[in-house]
Amino acid sequence: QTPLDVASSWCRLSCQRYRCVKDIELLLQIECEDEVRMIGIHGVGGIGKTTLAKAIYNRMFRLFDSSCFLSDVRSEAEEVGLVKLQEKLLQQVLKTEDIKVGSVAQGINLIKARLGSKKVLIVLDDVDHKKQLESLTRERSWFGLGSLIIITTRDERLLCRLGEKERYEAKLLNDNEAMLLFCWHAFDRHFPPEDYVNLARDIIKYSGRLPLALVTLGSHLHGSSVEEWGHEFEKPRAIPHCDIQKILKISFDGLDDETQTVFLDIACAFHGFDEHEVTEILNACGFHAKIAIATLVQK
Repeated sequence: QTPLDVASSWCRLSCQRYRCVKDIELLLQIECEDEVRMIGIHGVGGIGKTTLAKAIYNRMFRLFDSSCFLSDVRSEAEEVGLVKLQEKLLQQVLKTEDIKVGSVAQGINLIKARLGSKKVLIVLDDVDHKKQLESLTRERSWFGLGSLIIITTRDERLLCRLGEKERYEAKLLNDNEAMLLFCWHAFDRHFPPEDYVNLARDIIKYSGRLPLALVTLGSHLHGSSVEEWGHEFEKPRAIPHCDIQKILKISFDGLDDETQTVFLDIACAFHGFDEHEVTEILNACGFHAKIAIATLVQK
């Protein structure tokens, strides 16, 4: 078993990021060996759930008989299917390529039979559908005592079976952390040159302190002059950088048609309006606004 690659710039962040890892470790009660533990990390796309899960994995995988980090479960399930994901899980944990799964039901039986006595660490990254959890880690009894299952998702509703202390909301960076992360990608240093300070602050404000946006914009502006920065900064205000847009579009595409329409109405016509007023207007238009807004909050 070997540690996973974690972005070096993330590792350079202040103690806040380290505290996030420690907070989760406290929730997990590391020394607990008489049960199978699960924890769900949820938050918007680009906030750093995967990086946080990798950091926890790297700190803990040596405590287990075996481990598995299944990356990008959402797209893998779409591209190769749940059966292949079950195979991948079994092959990584059991360290063999010989295992073949014929159906989801057979995969479930194999997971229960082969992993039921093993203390394992399993990470399911970027889960977006209940059937993925049901096929891979539905019951704690499928795994040996002392096992730990970590799930990352944008949709908190998928974690409804977990207790309150088993759910962790990934948090945005604070202003200092955001500046540090952005500067490492834009300048290869902790702080901006004097001529760039105000522009850097404007970009951090625009990014909403979202790690993905900071890394993407910092890398894009690396090596550019102040004048070029001023010109480039006007572009993302109208059209987000394609990498950021791609990540956020995943969340949008995961909404049903009505919720997508409600989202667009709110974004285009009701920015800054009172929630109760917006709900009444949308309900009058035939939408189930309260349900749609609750879904948007959880996404």
